[in-house]
Amino acid sequence: MPEDFESKRLADVSVGEAKRALIYGAVIVLALWLCVWLLGEILVALLLGVVAGAYLLPVQKWLERRLRARSGSALITMALIVVPLVATVAYGWQEISGYGAKVETEESRQQIIESISRSLTDTVGLGDTRPTLERAFAEAVVRSGELFKQVRERSALLLVSATIFFFTLFYVLTQRVRLAAYIKLRVPGDFMPFYERLVLNVGGALRGALFAVMIDQTLKAVAILVMNFVFGVPLAVALALATFLIGFFPLLGEWAVYIPVSVYLLVFQHRPTAAAAYLLVGVAMTASSSLLLRPKLAARSAERFNFYWMLVGLVAGTYAFGIPGIILGPAILGLAKAIMDTLVGDVKYETSLLKEERAQRTEEAKAEAEAVNT
Repeated sequence: MPEDFESKRLADVSVGEAKRALIYGAVIVLALWLCVWLLGEILVALLLGVVAGAYLLPVQKWLERRLRARSGSALITMALIVVPLVATVAYGWQEISGYGAKVETEESRQQIIESISRSLTDTVGLGDTRPTLERAFAEAVVRSGELFKQVRERSALLLVSATIFFFTLFYVLTQRVRLAAYIKLRVPGDFMPFYERLVLNVGGALRGALFAVMIDQTLKAVAILVMNFVFGVPLAVALALATFLIGFFPLLGEWAVYIPVSVYLLVFQHRPTAAAAYLLVGVAMTASSSLLLRPKLAARSAERFNFYWMLVGLVAGTYAFGIPGIILGPAILGLAKAIMDTLVGDVKYETSLLKEERAQRTEEAKAEAEAVNT
């Protein structure tokens, strides 16, 4: 394509140049579509790897100065995440699996059904609910089997996502200089203002969202752990770990922990006050988390958005994209702000509409004062 193609008028473009431009455009659209199709389901893992790498860079640089080995320091930094995560997940899985094995026995099922039936009869005043509970229990077993089947079917995606996350994290920690140079070399200088605003806004939004989710989930897990110890709930640590993990899923949440625990306290321990307290704390925790804590923490960490816009990004992103919306919602918000800042430019009071409006109001006030005096 000729170098002066961009400076030509439409009437001066030849048929050959128009064909080449059309082919280039079609190839670009096809490449973008294939890229989205390829990275669609693992895009969140990739973005999380980039954001986690940006968070862990200070730790990796500190280790690199002392070990004088970039790859070794990156592996040690990653181990700070992997080792605790594997240990906690393994412990929680062992506890829940052992408890589930006990529940699956016929004797345990009959005891559970008998306890629920007696509690419903005593508390609500219903008649014999044993046949209904047996059917419900059987249906629950079938549905749990379907759930585990779906988890097994998605295990390949989880494995691929974990692989992409850790390799992206390692790549960012070890190749950060070359990566930044590669991007800057291929971005024309005319786009420097947009590039700077994109880094500030998208990077700030991603950093704020990840920070808010991690802190929020940690606080909720600690709250569940404390309530489990206070009310004597079994599997206290395992339920707290489950609260931390499932809170990232939009269709699940900590309610999948505190509602069954409240039922357990009411039906099996016959403690309605404890059940009500556990449930009320859980509901308050869910409401304050989604509508107050997460947006507030994200806004404070992002520094580029206020509480309202981070609330919009987190809530709308999760609703529109599901789990990826935790990252994609704030990222799209940051992209929109970067484009707007680039188009509008730096804010100057001397050329703004606000100055004109204030000047007009001042003139109107003077005119009114002169009219009153006359």
